Amino acid sequence: MNALTLAVASIKSRPLHSSLCMAAVAAGIALLCAVFLFSQSVAAGFARNAQGIDIVVGTKGSPLQMVLSSVYHADIPAGNITMADYEELKRSRQVRQAIPLALGDSYKGFRMVGATPAYLDLYKAEFKNGGVFSKPFETVAGAHTGLAVGQEIAVTHGFAANSDDVHDAHLYKITGVLKPTGTVLDKLLVTQVASVQQLHAGHSHYDHAEEDEEKEPEEHNHHSHDDEHSHDHHEDHQHDSHDHETHDHEAHEHDEPAHDESEHEGHDHEDRHESDDDLAGQVTAVLIKVRSPVDLMNLPRKINESSNVMAAVPSYEMARFTKSLGIGKQLVIVLGIGFVILAALMLLASLASGLSLRRYDLAVLRVLGAAPARLFATVMAEAAMISGAGAIIGVIAGHLIAYSAVISIESLRGLVLPGTLLAPNVTDIWFILLGVGTGLFAAFVPSLAAARTDIAGLLAKGRS
Repeated sequence: MNALTLAVASIKSRPLHSSLCMAAVAAGIALLCAVFLFSQSVAAGFARNAQGIDIVVGTKGSPLQMVLSSVYHADIPAGNITMADYEELKRSRQVRQAIPLALGDSYKGFRMVGATPAYLDLYKAEFKNGGVFSKPFETVAGAHTGLAVGQEIAVTHGFAANSDDVHDAHLYKITGVLKPTGTVLDKLLVTQVASVQQLHAGHSHYDHAEEDEEKEPEEHNHHSHDDEHSHDHHEDHQHDSHDHETHDHEAHEHDEPAHDESEHEGHDHEDRHESDDDLAGQVTAVLIKVRSPVDLMNLPRKINESSNVMAAVPSYEMARFTKSLGIGKQLVIVLGIGFVILAALMLLASLASGLSLRRYDLAVLRVLGAAPARLFATVMAEAAMISGAGAIIGVIAGHLIAYSAVISIESLRGLVLPGTLLAPNVTDIWFILLGVGTGLFAAFVPSLAAARTDIAGLLAKGRS
C-alpha cells in the first residue's frame, strides 16, 4: 500500500474530525478570497468608469460628493454652475475636452443625463438599436433600462424611482439603445443638455403660473370687499384719504418690512423650484480631459484658487474613499486569517490524536517493510488532502459570496461586473496553495513522530 492509499483510509476512519478540519480551512479561505475579489472588482469598476475623465468641475462643496454624483451617479449633486463657467473651461488651453452634464431628473430610477455625444464615446458605447440623439428631447437608453427605440417617456424630478413630480410638459423619445458596456452608462438615459434645461425652465414657469392662478381669486375677493367697504362708508373714506396722504411717509417706512415678510412667506415655494430655475441656464458639472500630466497637477489648483467653482480629481478622491473603507476590509481579512490559523490548530490536534491511536498499526507497517519516510509521507498526505479539499471548497464559496454581495448592493450596478466574480482567477491558485501549505505546516510535527515510531516498544506493549 502506498502513502496516498493509507492517507485515504485514515481520513475515512475519522470522518467527523476530517470534516471539521476541512470546514475550518474552507471558512478562512472563503473569507480571504471574497474580500480580495470584492475589493479588486470595485477598484477595477472605479477605474473603468472614470477612464478618460481627469478632472470634474462643479459647484463648491464636497469633492467626493461631486465625483460620486457626476462620474458614478451614486450620489445627489450639490448644485449647478453657470454656462459661462463651462464656456470658460472649454476655452482653456490646458483642456483637451470638456463635456457638460445636466442632472436632476430620472425615469423609474434611471437617471437622465444631459450631455453631448462625446459622453457616449468616453465609455466606447456601441448601439444595439437606433442611433444617437440629434435634437432636444431625444434620448439614448442604456442596456439595463429595459427601453426600446421609439418609446416616449415622461421623466420625474429627482432621482427617486417612485417620485410623483412628473415633467409631463415634454416627452422624451428613445432614438437608440446601447449594448452593455459594463459601466454606469448601462443604467443611464443620455440626452442633449438643452433638453434638460428647457424642461426645467418650462416646469418652473408652469408651477409659478399655477401659483399665480391660485392667488387671483383671493386678490379679487379682497378688492371686492374693499369696494363694498368704500361704498358703505363714502364720507368716512374721503376723510380717511386725507389722513392717508398725511401719513404716506410713515406708511412707506413700513412697506419694506411688510415686503420682506411676504418674501419670507414665499421662500418655501422658491426653494422648491430653485434647482429648476438654476438648471434652466446652467449645468451640473463638467468632465474634463487635460492635455498633459502637468496640466492635471496645475489646473485643479488654479480652478480652486481663482474661481467660484470647484475642481476634483476622480482618481484621487476615490483613492481616499477606498482608504476610508479599509478598516472594515482589514477586519474581514484578520477574521479570515484567524480561521486559517484555527484550521491549522484543529488539523494539528486531529493528526496528533489520530497518531496516538494508530501507533501500533504504524509499528506493524514498519515490521512489514514500510520505511520511516513512507510513514512520514502518509501523515503529510492526509493533511494535504484535508486542507486542499477545504481550500478548493473555500475558493468556490469565496466567489459565490463576492457575487452575492455585488448583486445585492443596488449602488454597485453598472460599477462592478458580477459575471467576472464567478470566473476563475489567477489568485485562486494562491489561495489553494495557502490552504495546502497551512495543512502541511500543521502536519509536520505529527509526521516526524510517525517516522520515529519505536517498533520494539510498541509491539511488546501491544494494542493496550
